[in-house]
Formats: sequence, structure tokens, C-alpha cells
Amino acid sequence: MARYVVELFGLPNEITDLRKIEISLKDKPKLVDVISVLRREIPALEGQVIRSGENRLVEHCAFNINGHFYSGDHEVQLQEDDQIALLTLATGG
Repeated sequence: MARYVVELFGLPNEITDLRKIEISLKDKPKLVDVISVLRREIPALEGQVIRSGENRLVEHCAFNINGHFYSGDHEVQLQEDDQIALLTLATGG
């Protein structure tokens, strides 16, 4: 098992009042594994950040891993030293 820190920004932070959470993942984890653990550990995220009953994010949320955004590619393979953030995507007009 490897330990990862997931930083929370925007709506995920507002819902949980947490800046970060440390999670344990099996070897060779993917983003879908992060979502699964977050659903289990922080049920308040389901519905507003994580789709109800699914290990997928809602459309206005995304992960930032080492400076790259991922919103729909949940099969992304994580590395042990990855910097992971879960955030709300900003919109403007």
C-alpha cells in the first residue's frame, strides 16, 4: 500500500472543510481508485463532486496531478511521488 495526499480546493474544500486528506492505495493505483477511496472516506462529496453511485467526478470538478488536469480520464496511472489536487474548474465569461 502506498500513501498519497490529496489536496482539496474550491467546492471539495467547502464541503469538507479540509485542505487535504491522506489516503492509502493499492499498488499501481489509478485515479478511479482515488475517487473510490474519497467516496468511502468522505461521503459528503458524493452528488456534488463525485457522481452518485459512480467512481467518476461531476463535470465541473477535476484532478490536477503534477500540473496537468484530468477530468474524465480515470484510468490515469499514479506514481508514488505525484502531487494530487481535487478542485472545482473555474468558469468565466
